[in-house]
Amino acid sequence: MLINFTFQNFRSFRDEKTLSMEAGSIKELKESVIEKDKYRLLPVSVLYGANSSGKSNVLSALLTMRGVVLYSVRLNPSDELFFNPFMLDIDSPTQPTSFEIEFIQDGAMYRYGFEYNQKRIIKEWLYEKCAGEGEREHNLFLRVEDDFEVNKSQFPEGFGKEDATAGNRLFVSLVAQLKGEKSKKIIDWFSKCNYLSGLTSQGYEGYTLQMLYEHLNGCDDALNFFHHVNLGFNNIIITEKENPNDFSQMNSSPADNLNRKKIVETQTTHNIYNRDGSISGERAFAKDEMESEGTKKVIEMSGPIFDTLNKGKLLVVDELDAKLHPLLTRNIVGLFMDPNINRNGAQLIFATHDTHLLNLEYLRRDQIWFTEKDNTESSDLYSLIEFRDGDGNKVRNDSSIEKDYINGRYGAIPFFK
Repeated sequence: MLINFTFQNFRSFRDEKTLSMEAGSIKELKESVIEKDKYRLLPVSVLYGANSSGKSNVLSALLTMRGVVLYSVRLNPSDELFFNPFMLDIDSPTQPTSFEIEFIQDGAMYRYGFEYNQKRIIKEWLYEKCAGEGEREHNLFLRVEDDFEVNKSQFPEGFGKEDATAGNRLFVSLVAQLKGEKSKKIIDWFSKCNYLSGLTSQGYEGYTLQMLYEHLNGCDDALNFFHHVNLGFNNIIITEKENPNDFSQMNSSPADNLNRKKIVETQTTHNIYNRDGSISGERAFAKDEMESEGTKKVIEMSGPIFDTLNKGKLLVVDELDAKLHPLLTRNIVGLFMDPNINRNGAQLIFATHDTHLLNLEYLRRDQIWFTEKDNTESSDLYSLIEFRDGDGNKVRNDSSIEKDYINGRYGAIPFFK
């Protein structure tokens, strides 16, 4: 489970910022807080802010760290790293980007991070805090460019492998590739972090169709959810049939999707009515023919959502509310907030403009985050629980959060000249 994510000098963020999933000592919705190895963690965090304020860049920072970790092992020594620093001052473009993440895995807390530029890894570090050892944190390794300090007793899997690490590759990825046990835990955590865009189904619709077609884990949960939110259809049918445009025998590109000999067809079933309103039967329709864009989005997202819930993963969604009615968005968030449904410690981080969620009946003050740019166009990130007004007062738990946000009390709204 994610505890904290810290980043600096990435896209619109110049200064170091931390998105924390640690629960504060507040009273609202205490039943939703996840107790994990003496940590009190939040199942959901939501980001608000004006367009271009940096919401998506917070999510992109986490996604970029994930990408650098997972793809490091594939790099050739001359390959460049994905480097996208803050560009609107003199110094930042020449300074490294840094990422650090704290998470719980198999009863231990790991703190892992690195600094890098386009050419190489400048610093890299890994710490471990084991259950039953109080606040004691072991430094497993520290890397500064080509110099390594490896804790031989706590991290023997990395000892003797320092010289095999190319300047542009992460040490933890190399050791994991060589079957290092603790290094592999770092890689495994990132591999279980799901990311999707609320604006397009590209990259995850296929997973959902496979789940529904093969009746995999999560299929029944998804179907129950479709009925719960009353999307308007009775059932969903996934069938496989011959591709009428099968060009596999021709000299077309192998990457062309039309080369597939089989295609998957999605249909939804609806009641057919008599003129008096009574049901006379049921008919199947192609999903794209009958369903709204919002309904299709809920169907397509159901695979990653229930995979995350059933396996206790982290799901990161940009523009979760796009195409969805506010009540649908609230129901999706409610899946993660309900401890009877979210039994495995799954977490959801998303960006939205849906202000109907700014209600302390649905979210806690420490789950609501804002992004806003300063007069140098550098983004800031702060939570509602941290916010203080001009007199230094905190936000009360009986405040009208949505109304106050729209009225500009917390910042992070568009400013019109």
